[in-house]
Amino acid sequence: MKEIVLNVFYKAKPGMRDKFVEEVKKQGVLDKTLAEPGCRRYEYFDAWENPDLLFLLEIWADEEAMTGHQNSEHMALLRQIKAEYIEDTSIERY
Repeated sequence: MKEIVLNVFYKAKPGMRDKFVEEVKKQGVLDKTLAEPGCRRYEYFDAWENPDLLFLLEIWADEEAMTGHQNSEHMALLRQIKAEYIEDTSIERY
């Protein structure tokens, strides 16, 4: 089965990009995600030209792993964190 790659683009509320990533780490979302079965990569990258843009690269072993991630408790927490810090999210799936 092929791996699933997600390119996730976040537009943070003005001045909130770094605070968003700090909160994700502080609440354990990043560590819990990286520990999930089938998580191959889950890494944030800052945009150089725009301090409000953030890129997340996700690689999952298969559909089952990605679905389990989306239904996890820490993803519910991430949605709450996003509501506070993020204006818009777009996802490309490969």
